[in-house]
Amino acid sequence: MTREKYFIKVSEILKSSDKPLNLNEISKALKIKSDSPDYELLKDILTDLTEKQIIERLPRRKYRIKPSNDFSSFKGIFRIYHSKGFVETENPKIPKISIKERYYNTALDGDTVLVQLHAEKKGKKPKGEITEIVSRKRTIIVGTIEFNGYFHFLVPDDLSYYVDFLIPEAKLKGAKPGDKVKARLIQWEDQQHNPTAEVVENLGKAGVPVVEYDSIIKEFDLPQGFEDEVIVEAKQFKAPSNRKVKDRLDLRNEIVITIDPYDAKDFDDALSLKILENGNYYLGVHIADVSHYVAEGSALDIEARNRGNSIYLVDRVIPMLPEELSNEICSLKPDEPRFTFSCFMEIDVTGYVLNYDIKKSLIKSKRRFNYDEVLQIIETGEGDFSDLILELYKVSAILRERRFKEGGINFETREYKFVLDENKYPIDVKVRETTKSTSLVEECMLIANKTVASHFTVMSTKLLRTGNLPCLYRVHESPDPKKILEVIEFIKTLGSISLKKAPTSKDINKIIAKFHDSVEKPIVNQVLIRAMSKAVYSHSNIGHYGLGFKEYVHFTSPIRRYPDLIIHRLLHEFTTTNPDNSRINFLRIMTRDSGKHCSDTERVAMEAERASIKLTHTVMTSRLIGDEFEGTISGVTGFGLFVLLDNIYAEGLLHIRDLKDDYYIFDETNYRLVGRRTKKIYGFGSRIKVRIIKVNIDKRTIDLAFVK
Repeated sequence: MTREKYFIKVSEILKSSDKPLNLNEISKALKIKSDSPDYELLKDILTDLTEKQIIERLPRRKYRIKPSNDFSSFKGIFRIYHSKGFVETENPKIPKISIKERYYNTALDGDTVLVQLHAEKKGKKPKGEITEIVSRKRTIIVGTIEFNGYFHFLVPDDLSYYVDFLIPEAKLKGAKPGDKVKARLIQWEDQQHNPTAEVVENLGKAGVPVVEYDSIIKEFDLPQGFEDEVIVEAKQFKAPSNRKVKDRLDLRNEIVITIDPYDAKDFDDALSLKILENGNYYLGVHIADVSHYVAEGSALDIEARNRGNSIYLVDRVIPMLPEELSNEICSLKPDEPRFTFSCFMEIDVTGYVLNYDIKKSLIKSKRRFNYDEVLQIIETGEGDFSDLILELYKVSAILRERRFKEGGINFETREYKFVLDENKYPIDVKVRETTKSTSLVEECMLIANKTVASHFTVMSTKLLRTGNLPCLYRVHESPDPKKILEVIEFIKTLGSISLKKAPTSKDINKIIAKFHDSVEKPIVNQVLIRAMSKAVYSHSNIGHYGLGFKEYVHFTSPIRRYPDLIIHRLLHEFTTTNPDNSRINFLRIMTRDSGKHCSDTERVAMEAERASIKLTHTVMTSRLIGDEFEGTISGVTGFGLFVLLDNIYAEGLLHIRDLKDDYYIFDETNYRLVGRRTKKIYGFGSRIKVRIIKVNIDKRTIDLAFVK
């Protein structure tokens, strides 16, 4: 049963009961045993429902539905996507309510609001109006100052803002029209009038790449530099000396290598491999032991926890840890002794992990490889440590095949790597796609993460009588059956697929494989990924649908992800000590809070990274106005077509008003526009020729015109 279904089921059980129920009574009604993983999930759900004010907790750990005289009012988060507003509610039965602009009631994207449902016919999508702003998500806005002859306005960069902000002359602080600024919302009480704001910081002239890249830092309130206290703490550490260390497995004489992107500076994982006498593989995954330096509760730890992760923007990296650690002492540099946490796995020829061992260790990497070098060795069989790399690739292929057989999904994604000149103008863009060398590293990291997750279950049986030890899982819910079926119906229009029920992960893999060599391949991957839930961090284990794993954690990147650092600490603590109940309870609260916080920081990082890429594309295309491109329709809306341009990989909008040969109707179900008279179809994945006619760097938008 999915988490969402449990939410509904628990609510129904409490609603139908004429008295409050305790935890045991609820678990019995759901047929959940107290020593099962679902019992911990149930406790987490009850806490969530209580926080969301759907239920309330009474004395003696009893629960009931929260009394309410108005069941048509809901609390949720207001979102704006492609100019359409909706509220994501906290009620699993009505998760999304559409809001027309006249009913926004001054709400801005991300605000927590109360929404009142409108009366609608049965079966219609719920609609409503916002009645109260509970809290603002953010009051800092980044944009460009404009003057209309009477008043100064701030035009926000973020397209989710549907209004401009009035800046009183006394609040400009020297900013002039055309300046990029960081401003603060002063007030907005009446939707009939513009909100007012004041300039906090002048960032420079709008449109200049350096200024625009800096504006992303301000827009997403990203950290800049580290406090002196954190730097002082980081500088006190010295790199390990080249001698044996007590309580660490000495692997300095073993052949251990790193494989990373050519421009990487922080090397947090390394690999080793032996062939055992019985023919099995003995794979070693060695991860930088960041926990040796970053102690719980230290200034370094608090800063890393607040950041949650490193952020990789086009023009810079915002690290989770100071460079003294991330790029130096913790980084697994070649020919330098380094402290690591090693996960050794005996793997048979079918990819099954027979045995494993997890130990603190000391390594000395024998060679630093980049992905291109390893790919060349895989394809030619020649190069440094070629025997080792070829065997690593062989075992990774076995692991990959087994993962897909057991339910993992073979999605293919793209990453963009831009080349900038000294003024931060983009001069080239390259696509990073999955290769044999990236797959080699990926499968080794996945199996290590999976093995460590299963080890927590083993440790739980040793240290606890019932339940599981505190842990921070990486979880991924199964997709909404209705949503995935809608996507399948669309994919059927691209090729012959005979599938009438909600697909399993194996069915999805078959669909992806069917389009592997077709021009529709990226489109199929894209729509399927959109139908999936987002992976998050949670102290409750519900498995990882996309990978096909029943339990999964992040263990392999503690230099750039705080959850991995937590896992390292927990592993060491549960291995070397037997924590008492008070410590266990503290760790349960810590993993719960950290899961929510790190999921939030990860989301902010992804949004900032996307904005950085979008900005770079607009700067690049600003020099290509008038040029024509072939492209693929990557999105279809009621107001036009999004087109992904060949070679430069930028996405622009072809407005529906510029399709002048007919009146086009939006067919939302099949992702297409259909001409009323000509029946001409512009569908998701269709090829089209366009011209770049306008670029707005401030708004990060590209406008296109149709070329017949």
